[in-house]
Amino acid sequence: MCLKVSPNGLAAGAIVLILSVAYACTLAPGLTWANHGSDGGDLVTAAAVLGVAHPTGYPTYVLLSRLFQSLPAGDLAYRTNLFSAFCAVFTALWVFVIVRGLLPGRDWTTTTAASIAALGFGFSPLTWSQAVITEVYSLNAWFTAVILLFLLWEGWQPSPSGASPWGGRWPARCMALVVGLSLGNHLTIALPAAVWVGWGVFHARPGQRWRDLGQRLVWVGLGSLVYLALPLCAAAHPPVNWGRADTWEGFWWVVSAQPYRELAFGLPPMFLASRVQAWATLLVQQFGWAGVAVGCTGLLYADRVLPPEGRSVRGWVWLTAAMAVLFSLFAMTYNTADSYAYLIPVSLIFAIWVGLGCAWLLKLAARWNLWGALLLAAVAFVLVAWKARATTPLVDASRDSRAATYAARVLTLAPTGAIVFTSSDRDTFSLWYAHYALGHRPDLSLVAGPLLKFAWYRENLRVTYPRLHIPERPGPNGNWREAVTEAHRRRFPICQTFLEDDDHNDDDRVIGCDASDE
Repeated sequence: MCLKVSPNGLAAGAIVLILSVAYACTLAPGLTWANHGSDGGDLVTAAAVLGVAHPTGYPTYVLLSRLFQSLPAGDLAYRTNLFSAFCAVFTALWVFVIVRGLLPGRDWTTTTAASIAALGFGFSPLTWSQAVITEVYSLNAWFTAVILLFLLWEGWQPSPSGASPWGGRWPARCMALVVGLSLGNHLTIALPAAVWVGWGVFHARPGQRWRDLGQRLVWVGLGSLVYLALPLCAAAHPPVNWGRADTWEGFWWVVSAQPYRELAFGLPPMFLASRVQAWATLLVQQFGWAGVAVGCTGLLYADRVLPPEGRSVRGWVWLTAAMAVLFSLFAMTYNTADSYAYLIPVSLIFAIWVGLGCAWLLKLAARWNLWGALLLAAVAFVLVAWKARATTPLVDASRDSRAATYAARVLTLAPTGAIVFTSSDRDTFSLWYAHYALGHRPDLSLVAGPLLKFAWYRENLRVTYPRLHIPERPGPNGNWREAVTEAHRRRFPICQTFLEDDDHNDDDRVIGCDASDE
């Protein structure tokens, strides 16, 4: 029997295969600092010990990555990196599905345009950089694409009478559960989640809108109960236990991201112009000048390729434009150097516009000359391939073993029973991974200096290392590190880590120690 595969199925399979190979060849082999991935050590370790990661805790990400850590391949960090690649591949696949769903007809131009959009997104530097390391942004992009697909589905589904999709239909409830789960990964997903709720209520029959709103909120709330994993995990006192979320104060401190509140919309006005310029530059870096032109064409000329009966679908396109603006405003005003990662949803939305623009141009060319349209499609695929080749060295993490090597050197050089102070995310999280997740050097006590100011962290140290005596009060000038050092100087060697590329580390030391007085 001959198995028939549609052109769309072949294209989707090719997208998955091509991106899977590209990501596999550039995937970090383990724990990595590549592509600003220093938070990876915290996330991998939290998943491995079922702990609470840095705010907002990311319970959805931690639980899902824990499943990937059970795969029989590589070490824990490598398996968690695979999770990012998996999410990125299927986000690109959703881009294909969305563009294909937007476009009418089954001719080759629509499949080609959707394929170009998916590959363009998958090979964009932002997407690719996060697909090969442990971070939450690939999963966030996946949820964003899924919610956009939900929006599109609901734009097509309502009956002429405007009946609510909640009349005993489990698919709608499942969508709401997924939206709720997405809130447990990254809070920026709250924007498309809120749009999904409002979009569905708008399409409901006027007499059912309040009921529809209530049911959506209830089922989204049920999905967001994934946050209950935080107090449950915290109650077991894992070594990675940000905020002690088993108390109400600690739970709120984590889920509301209190340490980072001042960063949101906290960019000084004097830097706003440079951020806008950086935003424009970054957009060009993702798709090239040709891609930007095609994407803008897709947004402006969407009416030329969308079906005439799809008013709600045309509204969907402009709704994505509003979402892209809001995502961009948040990213540009977030006062950190790596806020560019918040622009991945913008890149995803723009890739959809690229697909619409490609479809319009291909259909226009096909009306004049079929061979000219085929040549245009070939040029588009060549440009995507050229962009992928140019991007590879910028995002390739396959040879980056700095984090693992650093942690191994520190743990090898640390004297027996030492207290090892760390001073930044990179040294802290890489050592947490080696010490807590992999179980190396159980005789040591790791103390993250910047976290000592938090009562929850000091209490966590007391539980994790019963041999330590953590003072109740800081030393002179509020110096907690000095207080901890003085309490143990005569009992254990006291060590401090150094980063090899630190400007003040002239001899490339990774650790310096003072012997105990005993």
